[in-house]
Amino acid sequence: MSEDSESYSQAEIVRLLKGLSDDLRDLRGEVHALGTTFVTRAELAAWQTSYDREVKELKENAKPVKVSGWTVAGFFVAALVGLGSLLGLAITLITVLK
Repeated sequence: MSEDSESYSQAEIVRLLKGLSDDLRDLRGEVHALGTTFVTRAELAAWQTSYDREVKELKENAKPVKVSGWTVAGFFVAALVGLGSLLGLAITLITVLK
């Protein structure tokens, strides 16, 4: 085929238009498929705005956790018992392995 549009036969023009039509149909299918997995910039901006607002509200409404003195004392007693057990194990191993 030459570059001169007047030299195209009717069959060539129909074939080219059919190819363009098929390409356009394929492109529409791809755009539709992508539309199911992607969001528009406006939707993303709206989601980010609402997300930021929710995080801000959660931070503002968060109350400090109060821990009982008995809980702290229990933790230290458990830590001391654990260290005592490790010390006993170390002494036993040193004695046995000598």
